[in-house]
Amino acid sequence: MAFGSDGTQAGPAEQAVGEQIKLSGSTAAYAGVNPKSTNGDGGKELDSIIVGVGDDDPNPVSLPVGTITVEDPIVTNWHTDAADAVPFS
Repeated sequence: MAFGSDGTQAGPAEQAVGEQIKLSGSTAAYAGVNPKSTNGDGGKELDSIIVGVGDDDPNPVSLPVGTITVEDPIVTNWHTDAADAVPFS
């Protein structure tokens, strides 16, 4: 996952790998995204999230999100339960 036109990469929020998810039909997968994992006032303002199934996805999708501040972004693994994808507090 990346942010904005400069492709700022998100780091992992989790170290464990779960069961493989196979998407078909109405199957959904969720990932938690935190664009700013720091407490300071720094960061850069970007307006999109670039989402791919994996690092080698040949067709990532750019999603407009309005203006967000991005600094040391992190993202979870893909999950089949939305609650598991949002471990941030």
